[in-house]
Amino acid sequence: MREQVERLLIYLGRTTMHLSWLQLIIGYLLSDPGRVRFVPSLDGTPELAMMISAHRRIEVPGPPWQGYVRGVPVPDPLTWIQVAKSMTVPIDVRLSSDDPILLQMLTPLVAPVARQHERLEVEERMQSLRTELDRALDLYNEVRHIMEVDHERHQELEKFLGLAEAEMQKMGQELKRLKSRMDEETSG
Repeated sequence: MREQVERLLIYLGRTTMHLSWLQLIIGYLLSDPGRVRFVPSLDGTPELAMMISAHRRIEVPGPPWQGYVRGVPVPDPLTWIQVAKSMTVPIDVRLSSDDPILLQMLTPLVAPVARQHERLEVEERMQSLRTELDRALDLYNEVRHIMEVDHERHQELEKFLGLAEAEMQKMGQELKRLKSRMDEETSG
């Protein structure tokens, strides 16, 4: 993968020769291509990130480069490099282009990151469902306990139990579906 990143950065450098400050950034990235991760988007707040827009058409809006440190925009490449040198974290790069060769080189580098991002989202949802299921089960048990003590509210509490059972069953089904999806991705 390191060689693919190097090839892409070299090609990007050749196609953007007219932007000297972008050449500076690409040179910095080429000095340690193992830190570079091409990502489909800059979601969250990565420690170090940048957006590069390498379009051949002039009508594409937006700056050709924008750096970020812990989510804070850093528009000056030299300042960004100075901060990046003192950090050892990966550098997330969101590359936008209309160059078919560049896009062809980029696709295999972005796909694993996109799958990993999707997997993390599924894992977070599964954890959230487990937490909700635990809370619902605690509530269910509490209502059962109240029913044993307070016989006057038995009919009213029976409705809550029915709702809680239906909700727990729905969450359990979604949890099973997500788990089978994760198992398919792992085995396939």
